[in-house]
Amino acid sequence: MKIKTTIRIGFVAVVLGICSISSVEAQQIDAAGQKKKPDQDQRMKAMGVDSMPATIFPAKKELTPTEKEAQRLYLEGSKKGKSGDYTGAIEDLTQSLALVENGSTYMRRGFAYLLEGKFTLALQDFNEALRLIPSNKEAIFGRGIARFEMRDYSEAEVDLAHYLSEVQTNAVAYNYMAALCFMRQDYQCALKNYSDVIRCDSLYPDCWLNRAMIRNYLRDFAGALEDCNVAMKYAPNDKRILNNRATAKMFLKDYASALEDFNKAIEQDPKFAEAYINRGWVHYYLKDTEGACADWQKSLSFGIQASGDLIVKYCK
Repeated sequence: MKIKTTIRIGFVAVVLGICSISSVEAQQIDAAGQKKKPDQDQRMKAMGVDSMPATIFPAKKELTPTEKEAQRLYLEGSKKGKSGDYTGAIEDLTQSLALVENGSTYMRRGFAYLLEGKFTLALQDFNEALRLIPSNKEAIFGRGIARFEMRDYSEAEVDLAHYLSEVQTNAVAYNYMAALCFMRQDYQCALKNYSDVIRCDSLYPDCWLNRAMIRNYLRDFAGALEDCNVAMKYAPNDKRILNNRATAKMFLKDYASALEDFNKAIEQDPKFAEAYINRGWVHYYLKDTEGACADWQKSLSFGIQASGDLIVKYCK
């Protein structure tokens, strides 16, 4: 039996065996189970932008008029970036770089490009920042994300592994690394990195759900159930959590409770194909072949081709 689950991370969606890149804008779940974008300050902090230098020159340096203007533009661009005005930030930082080439300015503009979804330009800026400041950890982190979003997964993993060897407090970096582990089918590695996400930030979007999915995949159903129960405290109506908790309950043979969760997930989304194919198995285990076949037919109609094989095998 194949479990149908969907893994969500900050900036990417991974369906078991299928990877698709979404917008770099992370999403959170509110108390009603609805997606919402984090506020700009949260996003900047998550990406490490808040920790960037407040000045691009040594504190005691006597600045020339040109350097003073470059510094002013850097500070203005930084302020705009923190407020979410990435276009304005890029304009100011570009003007600053035209006056004085500086690694910190390239890095800050790189994160602005990253948060605008302009990954090629972000990559270029992080490379320039590293040319000027080769040991800059934040630029290595940003470059890793840009490479990931450009689907250069092997180089992204090199950058993120390098960064995490020195910094063990960044939930975003661990989240990306977990996705990379999952995509190369190293599920224990994914589990470790999702656990590190939780260690760094137990409120990180989808962190408990993601670890629950990996635990389901590793057949640690008791662990998956525990994680889903934590996730439910933050998003009690999230169909993905309900689907995964029901899956864990099903394998633990708590069929009545599993059926209840699958029903709630389908109430949230009547076209939730994964929940239909999974609920079909619960009906099958409860000797309700008619109910199982009806669910598998629904799942097939919503695009899960594997349901067709189940219908052929188990349904008259």
